[in-house]
Amino acid sequence: MKRCAVYARVSTKDQSADLQLDALRALCSQRGWLLQREHVDHGVSGTKARRPALDQLMRDVHAGKVDVVAVWKFDRFARSTQHLV
Repeated sequence: MKRCAVYARVSTKDQSADLQLDALRALCSQRGWLLQREHVDHGVSGTKARRPALDQLMRDVHAGKVDVVAVWKFDRFARSTQHLV
């Protein structure tokens, strides 16, 4: 079974990431992936290269703790190709 981490981001602290997380949980369930951890940044702009939850996600990936990373929409993860790479 693949180990999955999900990443969600909302731009302001008064927004909720629930819509993103619900869809990502459903995706993991449909694919038969084990949801290891949910990484969520609240009130953090997508233009910032450094984000607390994203940084932790990248540490988990590099440590081999997850096999799959799922995001609700690509602009939640990166705003440019340079940042994505």
